[in-house]
Amino acid sequence: MRKISILLLLMMGSFGFAQTYQFDFLTKYMSTNLQNKRSNEFVSYNNSDDFSYYLKLRKSDSDFTATLYDHERNLAHHFSVVESKVGNEIQFQFLYVNTSKLQNIIKHENYRYEFSEISADSPKIISLKIYASKRAKKPRVEKELTLKKANKNLIQLYRSDWLHWSDSTYDLSKIGNYIVAESKEKFNNNICQTNLKEYKNVDLKITIPKKLKF
Repeated sequence: MRKISILLLLMMGSFGFAQTYQFDFLTKYMSTNLQNKRSNEFVSYNNSDDFSYYLKLRKSDSDFTATLYDHERNLAHHFSVVESKVGNEIQFQFLYVNTSKLQNIIKHENYRYEFSEISADSPKIISLKIYASKRAKKPRVEKELTLKKANKNLIQLYRSDWLHWSDSTYDLSKIGNYIVAESKEKFNNNICQTNLKEYKNVDLKITIPKKLKF
């Protein structure tokens, strides 16, 4: 596993500083559509004690960006990312661009969510079925999550990226100390498989300029 170190570089100018975000955990998930075999990699930084915010990286052939989602303050902080290699280490520079309001998330108030009990045998598996109405008999989305033992409950690390369907009132803490190692999702005619490729402790701090650009 290659080492990744973080070098934070904000465009300071005459800005004062306001909100500071601390991240202590990195996850890298690979998602593959089993129909067309297309794959996407998703890297996220989280605070394992505060899941109200997280940092997501996006890399394409043309650019490399990151967005810090703060759901408590309803803000999205945008960065460009510069990747460099020093010795055997990859370094990221996060260059602050601007801040915007989070787009309103459509809430499916009539949806019904059904989590199964965690399996007694190994590997530990829990399933989620999502119905489009209280009376619907056929689920709109089905997920099967394979769990791996962790030293604390890290399921929320997966939820930041992938469980956007699920009911935010569902208490994931009662499942126990696990991290999602693999998931399979059926939605319409698509079947996607997601695998945890890398996870580790990190020490990243980002401070946002006080004079935000909207």
